[in-house]
Amino acid sequence: MDRTVLLTLGRFPKALTLARGLHRQGARVIVADPLKRHICSVSRAVAKNYQVSAPNDDLLAWQTELLAIIESEHITDVIPVSEEICHVGNLATLIPDTVRYLGPSAQWLDQWHDKLDFVAHAINRGVTAPSVYVATDPDTRGLLRQTDCVLKPRRGCSGTEVSFIRRGSALPTASADMLLQRKVEGSHLCTLSWVKDGVALATASYRGTTYSGTVAVGFQSAATPFSVRQWIDQFLANTSTTGFISFDFILDRAGIPWGIECNPRLSSGIHFMDEAWIGGAALDLPQGPGSISTAGKRAQWGYSTLTEAYKYLFRLRIAELIRCLRDFFLSRDVVWSWRDPLPFLLMTPLSWELIWTSFKERISLGDASQRDIAWHWFETRDEADQGVTPSGDQREP
Repeated sequence: MDRTVLLTLGRFPKALTLARGLHRQGARVIVADPLKRHICSVSRAVAKNYQVSAPNDDLLAWQTELLAIIESEHITDVIPVSEEICHVGNLATLIPDTVRYLGPSAQWLDQWHDKLDFVAHAINRGVTAPSVYVATDPDTRGLLRQTDCVLKPRRGCSGTEVSFIRRGSALPTASADMLLQRKVEGSHLCTLSWVKDGVALATASYRGTTYSGTVAVGFQSAATPFSVRQWIDQFLANTSTTGFISFDFILDRAGIPWGIECNPRLSSGIHFMDEAWIGGAALDLPQGPGSISTAGKRAQWGYSTLTEAYKYLFRLRIAELIRCLRDFFLSRDVVWSWRDPLPFLLMTPLSWELIWTSFKERISLGDASQRDIAWHWFETRDEADQGVTPSGDQREP
């Protein structure tokens, strides 16, 4: 049976890596993205690109357009790529039964993407997650008196609005949409698992080495501790989920993994998985165990790494500059491929719409790339339409 796969976003390197893996397994790959041009739009691995409405601008139009693509292109598999998965999870209930949807159900998405409900689910499953409270909860004052904390939105992404608060400090303006969580001291570890029927068949672990704001653009693969594997298995048990699941952990001094958040979708960990293997896994083809890069391998978004190097150069931050250049020269670029060179060669002009939005509106490139698709901005717009600010206060008419 011929397979035609719809990726519901194409602007990120992880989408390109997935498209290449699917293409190597003989699948026909279709990409739908609100952007007219992106790195997948010039890839040899992609058969056709569609520009669709942005779900955060017109959700009904976006749903209608994707359903039309599924019908006209005879789609067999739908795979979300990034934060748009929260919309795709609801769309999945509308697609024909003959079409495979690879991702958590809308129920699990709603629970895992919400950083408060995520902690509740983790504790209910008997795995470790640091204490967290809604910022308006009176218990937050007691928590802040005892320990350093992290202030973050319940449904944020890309490090948006995340800040650190020292123990004993005054609590910022309370908001029902913000959380205060105990800060765990230790080493940060990110994971990406390919999950089938609630069982993690392969897990790639990695750490950020170069950052643009709070978003990693350089990565180094790491061994996955047994305790982390156990944590993931226990968290996902009996969920019947099939798809990509990502977690952020802090490993404390005793080696105990503390789950910080779940990103129930693809992440940069895919760059440490063999392309052909991950394409076969997504298509449910028979194959051997997951092929994961050995610890110590490096990968990067080369253009972003070089941009960070320029920033450090102009600010005369020599130590950071040297570390950044080390990443640039020693890490494999995840976009570059001799068999598919155009996404790398044209990456800057293809990203111009996001770059211009970032510059014009004085927001980070991460925010510019997510705000038309991510729930965080979708819910904020809903509040604005109802005359409510993100802090929950009524606006003047």
